[in-house]
Order: sequence, then C-alpha cells, then structure tokens
Amino acid sequence: MKYLAEIIFGKDQVRKFHNNEPLDDFEKIINLKKYTFETWVERNAFYKGIGEAMGWLEFEVIKEFEEKDGKEEKEDDDKFDYWAFIEKYYPKYSHCNSVLLSDILTRKFYGEEISESDEEYIKDWDVRNELFEVDKELLCKAFKNYFNIAYPENLNS
Repeated sequence: MKYLAEIIFGKDQVRKFHNNEPLDDFEKIINLKKYTFETWVERNAFYKGIGEAMGWLEFEVIKEFEEKDGKEEKEDDDKFDYWAFIEKYYPKYSHCNSVLLSDILTRKFYGEEISESDEEYIKDWDVRNELFEVDKELLCKAFKNYFNIAYPENLNS
C-alpha cells in the first residue's frame, strides 16, 4: 500500500487554489509538489514535520489517496482478515473496551501517536505480547459466536 499526496505551498498559491484560479507553469513547478509514502506512519511523520518546519509558510494538501500494489494484493489473497471477522461476529463490537485497547496497542506497536493517558496506562507493558493476547481473545469470542450462528444447538434436537 502506498499513500500519495499533492501539496501546494505558498500563501498566494493556496489562495488561488481556494478561488479555483489556475496556477501558471512557474507556480506549478515551484509551488506544487507530489509525495509518495510507503507507510501510514511515514505519511503522518511527514505531515507533522512539515507543519512544524514550515509553520511560517502556508501550505495545503490538495489531493491524497491510497494506491494498492499488485504484489501486495497477491500476498494478501492468502491472508485471513481477522479484523473483518471480529467486526462481523464479535458481539457488541463497537462498545468493546478490548477493541479499543487493541487499537491503542496496535498504534503504539507501529510507532503512531497515542494520547498521554494511554501512554501512561500501557507504559510498562510488553506491547507485542499484550496485543497478541487481546486480539486472540477477541478472535476466539468472535469465532465462538460465528460457530453458534453457523451450528445452532437446537438443530440436532
């Protein structure tokens, strides 16, 4: 998966963009840039850094989208999307503290930002191991619910 962004730099050029005015060729070369990021974390770090470094210069992300690589799709064909399964079969998925905890641990594992209170809560944890245990519990409960739906007890009565 790649993340692509097109950013326009400069106060006058951002104003032109908002007013739907075309940029001249020189402005397109100097003020309009395209970036490709290999990961979501790389993208977020870039935006954070550019916001800090370029705070005095106005800029705006004008286009952003994800692009799937053909090779990733082939590799993913054999993978089980356990989150889609959990979302579909876990009872009360959207109200589950374990789902929230898994999200926090996943973001921490991949180096993404989490809140200070979440950071404090998990500060001495083995994040990878805890994530494995939480996700395993979620998957097992989802599978149990799936099994009860697919093979109800009263079917053989």
